[in-house]
Amino acid sequence: MMSWVCFPLAGLVWIGREPVWFYTYPQKTRRGRCPDCGGQLCALDDGATSIAFNFSALDDSSDLVPAFQSYAHDAVSWLRPVPDTRPTAAAGS
Repeated sequence: MMSWVCFPLAGLVWIGREPVWFYTYPQKTRRGRCPDCGGQLCALDDGATSIAFNFSALDDSSDLVPAFQSYAHDAVSWLRPVPDTRPTAAAGS
């Protein structure tokens, strides 16, 4: 199970090459893979205002504070549990 972190699309700037995109759910959700190694980097729903990045794809995640956790029962053992929260429109859900 992968861990994801979401960021607003507004202001997102790709440094280097943009991921190679493919649909995992036709006309709904695209996944972005590294154009060099093929590793899964991100997920983007059509019409969304935020993008989800694979936690392990980030260079430095030490200052990120999780606000929501999906599939907590499948979380990796080294990731600290997130309190039971629910996404809100203000959080970009």
